[in-house]
Amino acid sequence: MHVAIISDTHDNLEALQAFIGKIRGRVDTIIHAGDIVSPFTLRALNGYKVYAVYGNNDGEKLLLKKVADDIGIVLEEPPLFTTISNKRLAVIHGASTPEKTERLVQALAKSGDFDIVVYGHTHKADVRKIGNTLVVNPGTLSGYLAGTRTFALIDLERFSVDLVEV
Repeated sequence: MHVAIISDTHDNLEALQAFIGKIRGRVDTIIHAGDIVSPFTLRALNGYKVYAVYGNNDGEKLLLKKVADDIGIVLEEPPLFTTISNKRLAVIHGASTPEKTERLVQALAKSGDFDIVVYGHTHKADVRKIGNTLVVNPGTLSGYLAGTRTFALIDLERFSVDLVEV
């Protein structure tokens, strides 16, 4: 089973549509690590099983939650804990500084409670293992700040990750 991971879409609907074009028929589950921004952005993900967390730029939380609920998206304040294909996941956005974000990622990964820790916020892709835990930051789908638009594609059976540019 493949799961697509995105973060920091920041209302870039063009990038979101390009992403959907790349995953169509390949995945049915998407994880969004925050900074969706506007509620209308969620509608582009309709038809997929989506687990998402709020990011620091998601100011319209009540309307985001209403739209998410209306179309069956799981949207929570971070951290979000879930299990997909017997893999335990923790999903966060990030903290106020890179150092705090890294401490949080390290703590979740080293806890032994999760197979995969997903985070965003930095707009920089990061794939690594901490012990037996896979840590994934898909980068930014919007391309803002980073200059590249990326997402991650996880093969849960092989426990491998591909970073894909849109």
